[in-house]
Amino acid sequence: MRILSILTSFTTGGAEALVTSLSRRFVVEGHEALIVALCDAATLGNSLESEVAMKARLAAAGVETSSLGLANRRNPIAGAWALRRAIAAARPDVIHAHTAQAGLILALLRPSVPVVMTHHNSKLSFPPALFRVFDTVVRGYVGISAECSAIIARLSRRPVSTIINAADAAFEVPEPRPAPAADPVVIAVGALSTQKNYPLLIRATPRLRDLMARAGRKVKVHIVGDGAPLAELRALADREGVGDIVTLLGARHDVPDLLRAADLFVNCSLWEGLPVAIIEAMMAGLPIVGTNIAGNRELVRPELNGVLVPKADPAALADAIAAVLLDPARYAALSCGAWEASRRFSIEGAGRAHLDLYARVQAERGRAA
Repeated sequence: MRILSILTSFTTGGAEALVTSLSRRFVVEGHEALIVALCDAATLGNSLESEVAMKARLAAAGVETSSLGLANRRNPIAGAWALRRAIAAARPDVIHAHTAQAGLILALLRPSVPVVMTHHNSKLSFPPALFRVFDTVVRGYVGISAECSAIIARLSRRPVSTIINAADAAFEVPEPRPAPAADPVVIAVGALSTQKNYPLLIRATPRLRDLMARAGRKVKVHIVGDGAPLAELRALADREGVGDIVTLLGARHDVPDLLRAADLFVNCSLWEGLPVAIIEAMMAGLPIVGTNIAGNRELVRPELNGVLVPKADPAALADAIAAVLLDPARYAALSCGAWEASRRFSIEGAGRAHLDLYARVQAERGRAA
């Protein structure tokens, strides 16, 4: 089977991580995988270095990559012309859209092969009525969480499959963490965007620093991700007096190593689908402190693998992080819970579920022909 996946660009994000991991898995399973991006990284202000590194990793795994090079991803007419040529060259057996804009372009094209579409978030970034447009071409939807599937089922008339997000085995560690480091590192991973709400973590850091200092401990906060607000977040850290504690690392290609070197993972988002970054952190045995939002609630089980806090309370976030780091027994229990829970999210299982879905929509298309 030739599987063509479409994403916005080759960048560091949860959807992109999932698509690249799945595509590598498809190749392992004996299929041909191709990924087409709507735009180049530079067009969207994303890291060129990350784009080059991602394409290189995919090529090494036998995955073909290309970009439509759209100057404006929201121009469906230009996108349709470019994607028509890409589909003709690729000759796929199934097309999987991982962005709403790709779904709109495909609705204009009406390709002769079945189309699958994934909705990656619990918050819509487009008018709900667009699902009526998507339904004209999409044979089946994928929801990455129960919440995402419920949204699609409410708005669409096509079948919905819930296929839980998964992460690459590169993030796995052989055993849970027995204790945090004496001077621990708190890490957050994700694009620098409004959704990720990094100002909350930065504003929590002065209180976290003070709580740790009372116990004779120092703490570092690492934020991994790229985006336009980088300078603004650095300025905020300086204003909060924690510029020496908070390090914005930008886009990185060694996230598995960074997670292994950290002690606790924070997700402070305002909304999520089912964050791949949390799954990666659990695979690395990190206790999770996350905001109490859809998506996070499906992954973080309080006092099993982490703690949930309100999404607009810096003090609560600081208190939760410090409480875990300063209680060795609780830390060890949460690390064990995270490590064990991560086994539910194997890329092998997600890959098989996607391949089963592709086979079903192909069979249904054949019967309808």
